[in-house]
Amino acid sequence: MVAECVGLDIGLTAFKAVRFRRRLTGRESVEYFHLPLPFGRPEAAEPAKRAGQLRGFLWQHGLYGSGDIVTALPCQDLFIRTLSFPFRDTAKLAQVVPFEVENLIPMSLDDVAMGSMVLPARESPDASQKPKTAEVLVTAAPKEKVAEHLQFLASADLKPSAIGVDGMALYSVTQFLQEEGARVPGDLAIIDVGATKTTLCLIREGRPTLLRTVLWGSNHLTHALAVRYACSFAEAERRKRTMAVHEVNTWLEPLLKELRVTLHGYEGNGRQRLSHCWVSGGGSKLRELSGHVAQELGLIPVGPRQGFGASCPRAFSIAFGLAIHPKIVRPRWKTKAIGSDLAVDLNAGTAAASAQTEALRQDRRLAVWGALILGILALIDLSVRVYVKDRAFTDAKQALHADFVRSFGEGSGSGEEIDVARYRVGQIEKNLAVIDGSRSNMLAHLSSLAKQLPTGVPLTIRDLTIDGSTVHLEGETASFDAVEKIKQAFSGSGKFQDVSVSDTRVGSTANQVVFRLTYVVPQL
Repeated sequence: MVAECVGLDIGLTAFKAVRFRRRLTGRESVEYFHLPLPFGRPEAAEPAKRAGQLRGFLWQHGLYGSGDIVTALPCQDLFIRTLSFPFRDTAKLAQVVPFEVENLIPMSLDDVAMGSMVLPARESPDASQKPKTAEVLVTAAPKEKVAEHLQFLASADLKPSAIGVDGMALYSVTQFLQEEGARVPGDLAIIDVGATKTTLCLIREGRPTLLRTVLWGSNHLTHALAVRYACSFAEAERRKRTMAVHEVNTWLEPLLKELRVTLHGYEGNGRQRLSHCWVSGGGSKLRELSGHVAQELGLIPVGPRQGFGASCPRAFSIAFGLAIHPKIVRPRWKTKAIGSDLAVDLNAGTAAASAQTEALRQDRRLAVWGALILGILALIDLSVRVYVKDRAFTDAKQALHADFVRSFGEGSGSGEEIDVARYRVGQIEKNLAVIDGSRSNMLAHLSSLAKQLPTGVPLTIRDLTIDGSTVHLEGETASFDAVEKIKQAFSGSGKFQDVSVSDTRVGSTANQVVFRLTYVVPQL
């Protein structure tokens, strides 16, 4: 059984790879691979040409399929923050960290890939007391940068197992040396001088506290020498390798100035001054550079006593730190990875973000389907309600029509029911008027007439006409004397006005006198 990991440092002037193998017996082997690239040529910087060079480099040294491959993004492409929390629960931290980071970076969380790691707890005098607080180092890279990096690797037929940060790779080197028994200082400034940039990792009490990229590298020194001695870049590079640091200290001042500003800013936040420094990277090959930088910064350079001896991968420090990625390479005779909580993996953050995005899309699709189903159900409910109301209206209409037919009979046509009802009601009112005593009708007048007739006087009514309040009566009696009595009875009753008798004549039979009586009934 072999634990194998390849750390790949992709620079502008060189490809560096370190293959780290550890067998179950504990035996380790480390192999270093290096491919210098032409610098300063426009065609050399084309992504397609660089991808072809990387593909050839990996095939040449058999690095394809020889274990997990880990790459890194430079600190300059990331937002790096250290957050403090009053608890150490991992699940809670995973939920809270994104909300805290959102207020600290000038981008939306949807546009960045985040990686985080819980820093080791500070040493406490009481070893039995568990720490209750946590400090989390969070890195956030724009998704465009991560996608660009992955696209370049894919063009070289490469899919990395993890994407780290170059500054954290330097910290991993110190963790590995501690596992090997070295006495690495707890307060250490790692300065990795590359060809085009310098990576800075400040470690305080064994924990990374600051990661930074300074845009100055050894190529800047080479350019300065080429201008100074009026020679080519290649000639200036060869001259640089033979020179001592005191001969080029003037051109090192931009780097030293940036380092001083960084350290002063770090110490200005209430932190204690660092004690040691380690200069690594390809630029550290300049003679006496490590001692000169340490002297200028007021620090103590580390050496073999602290574990940074000849076997320490000084020029391949970033690639070596990636090759011993703590979530891939496991320590001897242990099942737990070295510092499993101390690894920043932007690839995992991108995968998690992709999974979250896919879950969000799935939720949106489910929401759309849910809204569609609810819309269909609402439409069905509306249709049922309309049908039920229409059915109830039809039944009520039919019942009302049946009642109408029973009351008034069939109409002559549709829409004439009101006219028919009015006509029927008028007929009923006329019939009721005959027996309704509250109105001026025939029965009422006959009743009042009968009450006013004198006793013993016969009266036969031939015709009775009522014109408003005037009553015209044509009748017959037995004699003229009886006609006079009837007139006097109506005139003296006080209930009638304008009583008159006219057209009095003898009838066609014996004892028959015909007359007309007119009187007015006063309105009450």
